[in-house]
Amino acid sequence: MFDGPTRRRIADVALDSFLAPSAPPPWARTFGDPALDLAARLARHAGTISVDWYRTLVAEGLEPLHWVEVVGVVVSALAPVAFARAAGRPIPSLPAARPGPPTGRVAEQIEQAQLNWVPVSAPADTRPAVIQALSALPGEWDNMWQLAAVQYMTDDDMVDPKWTRGTLSRPQMELVATRLSYRRECFY
Repeated sequence: MFDGPTRRRIADVALDSFLAPSAPPPWARTFGDPALDLAARLARHAGTISVDWYRTLVAEGLEPLHWVEVVGVVVSALAPVAFARAAGRPIPSLPAARPGPPTGRVAEQIEQAQLNWVPVSAPADTRPAVIQALSALPGEWDNMWQLAAVQYMTDDDMVDPKWTRGTLSRPQMELVATRLSYRRECFY
């Protein structure tokens, strides 16, 4: 997987793209590096990403598990920044990259899923696609669920349709999330 400085560069590109007052069109490949081009497009034009573009980047040499890792890095870097910006708070800075070889790990059993473009941990297609998408890389999977627990709910709470944090009910939360996703043209 990617080393610390590469992951930091991916996060920096995503943050710069997300925070820029204007952005190049989604088809612009401003970096000439598939991982960085993916990070920029995820941050600014996620709704324009297609399976064809995924296949193009893979054909250019971006390993499918590297695609998963880029998505995980971008999600982890952007979530706190987007929240801070929406709340009118200072933008948090990223931690320094740690030198040395990559420390991430790959799931013991990986399968090609029908519900995802990327490989996932086995058994494939037993969970909703969006939840299973980062499962091939347990570290990215764990980061996603840590963010979800703080911003939304834990994975264990997801099965309870009556779950509440004491503010909005679960149906109200889902309505807000659905409406926001629709307004932002989220492809999920």
